[in-house]
Amino acid sequence: MNSRLITWSVASAVILAGGIAAMKEGWLDGWKMRLGELMTSPGAQYSSARFRVDLVDQFNYSRLAAKTPMLRVDPEMEAWLDREFAKIDTSDLNKVTELVQEGMPRYYRVSVCSASSPSLRELGQRFHEYSHRSQPEMTHMAVALRPRASGLMHEALLVLGQRLRDFTPEALSKSADEPFFSTCVHCKQPHFMKLSRAQRSMALECPKCRRKYAVIAADSAGNFRYVNEFLTGYAPSAVFAKNQSRVQQLFTIWAAVHANCRYTNDPGAKSGTNFAKKEQTDCWQFADETQSLQRGDCEDSSIFLADWLMSRGFQVRVALGRYGDLGGHAWCVVKIDDKEYLIESTENRPDPTDPPLASRVGSRYVPEVLFDRFAIYVPTSPHRAWKGDYWSANTWTRIEPRADLGGDPILARAPVGSPAKSGSKSLLEAAATADVTRLARTTFASPAAPTFLNLGSIPTDAKVWSQSLAPTR
Repeated sequence: MNSRLITWSVASAVILAGGIAAMKEGWLDGWKMRLGELMTSPGAQYSSARFRVDLVDQFNYSRLAAKTPMLRVDPEMEAWLDREFAKIDTSDLNKVTELVQEGMPRYYRVSVCSASSPSLRELGQRFHEYSHRSQPEMTHMAVALRPRASGLMHEALLVLGQRLRDFTPEALSKSADEPFFSTCVHCKQPHFMKLSRAQRSMALECPKCRRKYAVIAADSAGNFRYVNEFLTGYAPSAVFAKNQSRVQQLFTIWAAVHANCRYTNDPGAKSGTNFAKKEQTDCWQFADETQSLQRGDCEDSSIFLADWLMSRGFQVRVALGRYGDLGGHAWCVVKIDDKEYLIESTENRPDPTDPPLASRVGSRYVPEVLFDRFAIYVPTSPHRAWKGDYWSANTWTRIEPRADLGGDPILARAPVGSPAKSGSKSLLEAAATADVTRLARTTFASPAAPTFLNLGSIPTDAKVWSQSLAPTR
């Protein structure tokens, strides 16, 4: 008798505790719905697929009313959640946000929430309040389901995120200072970047291996592009004397560029336009623009010279780097019969009797990036010592930006904002922004702190400038 009393007492306590817990968590309605679902025919039961569709509609109806961009389901995120949800502990959603950003590095911001209910239909209703909160920066969503309490309960984990667009020069040209996603072509490290359109030329550097993997610049219309795309295959109409040697042709073209391109400090930056403010340090010109204007700074005349030489079949690269203590500079290197010529497009009139071999005149020139029409060349090691080799594959890594930096077909554009937070007891939530250690470094052109891309300031504020190629003694 006593054992029966004890048994009934324990059972009553368990039922009472369960009832109190159910009331506290708001599960009574869920159990009512669950019982109703069990009594319906199998074909009419509320399925997990229907739950997912209704949840997406619930969020997008509220965003439509708030005139906020619609959320898209991210199949990549859902596949990741389906694989990982069984191992995720939802008691600490701050750790869950860390797991999501580690597993899905393309997401700059994430907001996660979880809820449980005996009924799938009632579980969807638990997200109603959360779906009406304004999170306009979020672009995509994903949800995962798993059973709890031996199948008596359903638990859902919902992830909203700002999926970053892949970096491209075109995206930067049109962006509103939003972050971008990229992957280093050297070490394959995924990371994000924040770039300013006020800077007109910059190199992108991986935050892990510290190697440059892209160089971009803005043209005179304010549109960014990879620097090798400034070499378009332009060649002026010209008649060359018969029986000229390759070196003589080189000097003929070099002299023509010199005679028709007066050095000026960034003539492409025209006052009164959106892309020519004082803090904007540089705008690059195409070869035909430089010829038409008959002026340009060092990278403009170098592009003009290199484009013309390449059109005549010369093996040539434009170099961006440093000249002595004067800071950033641009020049050309031409290879003829295993001899390398360092060609200064801003030099005094070239002297054919004194050809500027790179081995003789190049001691003060330190290139950081090279490019031709097809590729950009960056140092194989960020800490390498310069030994005067412009062509060796052991010194330079070839990068074709359009081929090596891929695209993301899933992504939809969304504005940037701040995630909302909630203290709801029935819905656990957490939000996070990507760790700053994943931010790519950029090298900006700045008169206050000259870098190898500060190409139009030798010397600062000069209107006309030329230099001699006589070797330093």
